Amino acid sequence: MYTIRPGVLSTMAHPHDLRHVTRLAEEGVNVIVCALTDTELAELDLTGEEETARDAGMAFHRVPIPDFGVPDVPPELDAVVAEMRAGRHVLVHCWGGIGRSSLVAGALLVLDGASPEAAWQAIAEARERDVPETDEQRAWLTTFAQARFWDAEAESFDDEPDHGLRDPDVRRAWAELLLPLLPPAPATVIDLGCGTGSLTALVAEAGHDVRGLDLSERMVAAARAKVAGVEFRQGDAAHPPYPPGTFDVVLARHVLWALPDPTAALARWRSLLKPGGRLVLIEGRWSTGAGLTAAECVALLGGGEVHHLTDPALWGREIDDERYLVVGS
Repeated sequence: MYTIRPGVLSTMAHPHDLRHVTRLAEEGVNVIVCALTDTELAELDLTGEEETARDAGMAFHRVPIPDFGVPDVPPELDAVVAEMRAGRHVLVHCWGGIGRSSLVAGALLVLDGASPEAAWQAIAEARERDVPETDEQRAWLTTFAQARFWDAEAESFDDEPDHGLRDPDVRRAWAELLLPLLPPAPATVIDLGCGTGSLTALVAEAGHDVRGLDLSERMVAAARAKVAGVEFRQGDAAHPPYPPGTFDVVLARHVLWALPDPTAALARWRSLLKPGGRLVLIEGRWSTGAGLTAAECVALLGGGEVHHLTDPALWGREIDDERYLVVGS
């Protein structure tokens, strides 16, 4: 057993047998989180693990993940974090106790307030080896943390004038900026990182066939409540789950700068375009120092038509940083 937080969070390889599961309770474990698949449980003769754990007085949670893989959907771990915060000892196991168990433990640490980097460091120190096993697992935890951050922001997201577009003047300014840059309706448009769907709504109201994709479950829920008749999906804008050649326009606002590999993301976005399709990217280099300059964005694109967004009507206030839109192909 590898201790990440004494008496609160540990990881290990799979139990040897069901008697070993019972002994874990005697060793002070209160909660087991199992990352094994059904096939692995059968192969290890552990199909009765959940019943054995509960009979021994332990809570039990399944987060089945393929070996060397990542979860297909974000796991529901809030109840496990609540157990940790109550001072109960949570033990996560997979087969070898390296990749998947570290991934789930990392997600628990992130939910409890750690950054992905701090989570990996804590687990690596406990394991006395590098974790996780794959780059995909490392990237998954970063994406998971980002999704939870934006989930927390969803309720108040539309309070910013340029997010909610509740002010008629701000809404009109965005419509006058964006709609002339789109092909004649009805074009097919994907709004990547759509947030609460404010730009999606503008595009839909103009008669276009638009869809929205966002990493945050709560953002997607807000978008669905805001815009009727539009398909919104939860997913990673860096890996859009759509076939090549699907859209006339890929629209993304304040997304590219935040991606770990913008070059790879742009290649995927371009693959979504039909022949003659276009990218419409809204980005900025903000006063905080975060973001991309227009020159950096154009360099990533290999060219593009830049529109500088200095009109205060777009933002509901005066701005003093660099904000722009680029049309590329």
